[in-house]
Amino acid sequence: MWKKWNGIVGMILSASVIFAGCGVSNNQQEGSSLSDNQILRMSDTGELTTLDNTQAKDVPTMSVLNNVQEGLMRLGKEKKPEEGMATSYDISEDKKVYTFYLHEDAKWSDGKPVTAYDFEYGWKRALDPKTKSEYAYILFPIKNAARFNSGQASADEVGVKAKDDRTLVVTLEKPTLNFINMTTHVEYLPQRKDIVEKYKENYGLKPEYMVYNGPFVVSSWTQQKVELVKNEKYLDKNAVSLTKVDIHIIKDVAQGINLYNSNQLDTALLNQAFVDAFKQTPDYLEVKEASTVFIMLNQKHPFFRNEKIRKAITLALDREEMVQIMKDGSLPAGALIPPTLSGEGINSFRVNGEIVKPDVAKAKELFKQGLSELNLSAPPNNVVMVSYDSTAKRDVAVNIKDQLRKKLGWDIKLDAPTWKIHVDRLSRGDYDMGMLSWTADYDDPISHFEIWQSNNPMNFSGFKNAKYDLLIEQAKNTTDAKQQFKILLEAEKILTDVQGEGQAGFVPLFYSSKAYIQKPKVKDLYRHATGASYTLKWAYIVKDKK
Repeated sequence: MWKKWNGIVGMILSASVIFAGCGVSNNQQEGSSLSDNQILRMSDTGELTTLDNTQAKDVPTMSVLNNVQEGLMRLGKEKKPEEGMATSYDISEDKKVYTFYLHEDAKWSDGKPVTAYDFEYGWKRALDPKTKSEYAYILFPIKNAARFNSGQASADEVGVKAKDDRTLVVTLEKPTLNFINMTTHVEYLPQRKDIVEKYKENYGLKPEYMVYNGPFVVSSWTQQKVELVKNEKYLDKNAVSLTKVDIHIIKDVAQGINLYNSNQLDTALLNQAFVDAFKQTPDYLEVKEASTVFIMLNQKHPFFRNEKIRKAITLALDREEMVQIMKDGSLPAGALIPPTLSGEGINSFRVNGEIVKPDVAKAKELFKQGLSELNLSAPPNNVVMVSYDSTAKRDVAVNIKDQLRKKLGWDIKLDAPTWKIHVDRLSRGDYDMGMLSWTADYDDPISHFEIWQSNNPMNFSGFKNAKYDLLIEQAKNTTDAKQQFKILLEAEKILTDVQGEGQAGFVPLFYSSKAYIQKPKVKDLYRHATGASYTLKWAYIVKDKK
């Protein structure tokens, strides 16, 4: 779960798959011929931590799993879930029962068939409280899943049953609009009971302790590099061109760029120090994420319980200055939900634009009124904002401090601890102001909204609004996408707006992006806004143009 509270990471967006490359959709277009060397060399900044999907909680791990395992559904090229191990599915009239039909030819890497029983076992193992899976909650739409996870029901009571080898019946607690999107998450992957029981506590710790049903298998895994090779038993192996993928673990961005420039990598991450050097080249690539960076205001602090103070901070900040510091394609945020998430249908949630925009004059007026209401002649000089220790976001924090000083005459202090301490302090409420971000795991804005509900354990700021809570519950319970969008728009205004019922419960800063460099010879490498960072299934290498 901590993956979502991350400055760069995130946590599965079917409606915002970002296409990298020149626009070819198969290996025969554009007059380019395939290279004889179908080896992709890429980098990641984080290590693979496990091959047991029930224990995955970071993006680098989820990204590898997304390419070596496959669920009933997977993210497709057309920005929506498509059938993976399933050939099709039916939905009951009351929208509570999903029946999935599996491919007859689906096999694990050792040649044994992939069955519905593997899915039933894998999902129930993820929910088993003994497994201690931090992402078990993503399975909670399933009937009795939450109760089993909390020890109040048995595994047999969970609403997932293999009817036979090829038929999986899933019963939900209530109709859930985005359940199919949820099944693309790694928590919904199948597992082989015989393999898990054979290796027990060592399951997932070495490549040889695993079987795979995705496009690739892990052939080697060290702290420095993960090697994937094509899975010849994969159901759709003819769609896979790459024979090998080397994922180099490189935490120093400069080192990755040096390897890229010396032709030892085909793609690498950029940061603000290097964006300008590559931005005008054909190698440059921006990927919009489903992530919003914001400031939480601890409402246990008397100063931030004042609504006018919160609104003044929101109105005082110029987000354009912040994205110019980031340089990676990030966009100014005037609301909670990033434009990469869907609203009604396939339209962006931000189809109606932003909610708040800078207004320094109004900010000064509200700040003065707020101080008066608090019987203060000047703002407190001991307020500390917990910020990031990474270069770009650390510089944004300095910019925020400077803007508040110039516009509101308020001098705050900054603290940039390590990421672990950062999250720990905010989760314990040991802060005044805190920079953070929230990233969606799949294409559904609900996960952004529910963390601000009064009783949500992720509500670190203590924001409380009874009408907001009610609206989010209504949105969760409706099966009408149009109605849900309308409800969520109203809830977002209560949380974000500085007018009407708006509470300015947090301070939006920017919608995150990532910047990469990638060789033009790399085609159809799909990068995602949330969850797993990339899909390698359709990627291929063309011959270099001389």
